[in-house]
Amino acid sequence: RCREAGLVHSIGSNRLDSVWLGVTPTEELMTICNCCPCCCLWGLVTDLTPKIGNKLTSMPGVNVTVTDDCSGCGLCEDGICFAEAIHVINGKAEISLECRGCGRCVEICPENAVKLTINGEENIQDLLQRLDNLVDLD
Repeated sequence: RCREAGLVHSIGSNRLDSVWLGVTPTEELMTICNCCPCCCLWGLVTDLTPKIGNKLTSMPGVNVTVTDDCSGCGLCEDGICFAEAIHVINGKAEISLECRGCGRCVEICPENAVKLTINGEENIQDLLQRLDNLVDLD
C-alpha cells in the first residue's frame, strides 16, 4: 500500500530522527521509513546543501534505466522525482547522476519503460551483512 501511495521506502541512520524521537545514543537508531514528500528529507533533497544531500544515496547496485519503450509522456518528471533526476530530453526520459534509486518513476511510468534493477548478488549480501552488524534483533 505504501508503494501504491507513492511513498519511498528507505532505511538509514539519521541524527535528525534521533533528535525528534529523543533516542540516545544517536548512533544506535536505525530507521525504516516510507517517506512522504511533505516532511521527509527525501522531499527536501534538492534544497539541501550538497554536504547533506549527498548522504542520501541509493543502495549499491541499484540502477534505474529507461528503455526504448519510453514515449516521452513526462509523467515521470512532473513532481515525481525527489531528486529531480529524470527529465524528458528529445522525446525520451533520461536519468541523471542525481538519481537516488527510489523507484517512484518506475511506479508511475504507463509504458513500463523505466526499470529498476539490483545488479550483483554480492550487493544484496553486503547490505544484509551491514544490517546484521548494526541491528541486534535479540
